[in-house]
Parts: sequence; C-alpha cells; structure tokens
Amino acid sequence: MCTVLKIASMASVPGWSRFVLVNDRVPRSDVTCALCCMKIERGYVRELQTGLVYCDPQCFSEHEQKAYLAIEDHVRKVS
Repeated sequence: MCTVLKIASMASVPGWSRFVLVNDRVPRSDVTCALCCMKIERGYVRELQTGLVYCDPQCFSEHEQKAYLAIEDHVRKVS
C-alpha cells in the first residue's frame, strides 16, 4: 500500500471540474463562507477557479446563480 500524499494542482484537474467538496475538514486558517459569512467549522466547498470557500453546496449554488444573473443582466444592458 502506498502512503504518499498527492495534492492535485489545477493542471491535473479535469477541465469540467468546478468545485471540490471537502468533508470533515477545516481550512488551514479561519475562513468564512463567501456568501453567508458563517465561520467554516466542519466541511466546506471550494471553488477551483477563484479559491472561494462556501459552507455548503447550497451556498455555492446560490452564489453561482447570482453571478450568472448579474452577468446576464450586464450583457442585456450593454447590447
């Protein structure tokens, strides 16, 4: 059995991966959720492109939906 710890870099992550769900772990520093500002205490979701941390998948999906609507609204105003 191999006990070498491998850490994924962005180059080794498939292009379709957008987030990582981390169970029963706490980030290295005191971090709060990017959407609701709750302190991350046990498990979190990390967005790979931005590095933002969310307390649960629901906060992640809400933030993604708000970002999509903001971009859509901006495109309508420009065109």
